[in-house]
Amino acid sequence: MVKCLKVAKKEGERVRKILLENNLLNKDYKIDRDSNYLYIPINTENYSLLNSLIDGEFEIVDRDLKKIIKKPSFREILEERYRELVDKKLLALGYDVVGDLVILQISDKVPYEVRKEIGELAYNLIPCKGVFRKKSEVKGEYRVRELEHLAGENRTLTIHRENNYRLYVDIAKVYFSPRLSGERKRVGSLVNLNDVVVDMFSGVGPFSIACKMAKKIYSIDINPHAIELLKKNIELNKVYKIEPILSDVRDLNLKGSRIIMNLPKYSYMFVDKALEFVDKGGVIHYYTIGEDFEESIKLFESKVNCRVLNKRVIKSYSPKEYVLVLDFLIEE
Repeated sequence: MVKCLKVAKKEGERVRKILLENNLLNKDYKIDRDSNYLYIPINTENYSLLNSLIDGEFEIVDRDLKKIIKKPSFREILEERYRELVDKKLLALGYDVVGDLVILQISDKVPYEVRKEIGELAYNLIPCKGVFRKKSEVKGEYRVRELEHLAGENRTLTIHRENNYRLYVDIAKVYFSPRLSGERKRVGSLVNLNDVVVDMFSGVGPFSIACKMAKKIYSIDINPHAIELLKKNIELNKVYKIEPILSDVRDLNLKGSRIIMNLPKYSYMFVDKALEFVDKGGVIHYYTIGEDFEESIKLFESKVNCRVLNKRVIKSYSPKEYVLVLDFLIEE
């Protein structure tokens, strides 16, 4: 028998939320009901606490409830079944989901049969249509990586959803990181109706589309596959103020009030070009890799009068380095 809160059905959802928010809901059992009441399992017999939290009539009763059978997560199984590979850093617990495709991190040193086994496990436990693994690091002028198909559908084109818009992404032909979703939302929230945005390394356009409130958006990429998908994403999201440009940014002469430099590994090589693009009083969103912010600040201060509006660590890149973002106001 399980201790339950007996409440009228019309009060059930309100009470359940209160219990959940205060860690009083017993998540090991299912909520039961009869014609008039709900029986919500609780993990406390602290009557005074319940009285202070819940208005209205309720009763604590014992009831025979069905136990919730919890399936172990993909991560939990990896930790238990493949602990040796995880400890040797041959297998990462984290993974990326792009649209309906999953991308795992498994070393080439792991036998193919084991890689396939892990891929099938991911396919069965993570909602997806196909599973791949990173076969190489991001490389080349187009910033793409080799992939190995492990399970499910063997296709690389998908539709990814984030921040209330959709994106065509081909994970084998373009660079795309779902982990920057929050950063794209942040930058998009800063854009105003008078902004002219220059997205220097746009890829399929996630930053550009996030900046849809701007007056004009120039979206530049050297990868023709990215530009073709960007054009489809413009139509898909109806953001016609975006102008897709297939080019090396160093060959262009543009002006904008907000410059996005999402090329963390090599962005330092394009600072001079960004400073040519930006209007006085404009902002450069500078993404880079480093141990801290000091090197980036010194780089900009050596070239222009500027002020740091924002700086934050986005994610880990290596044991001692991070992907960083700094927003520089280029002063008059």
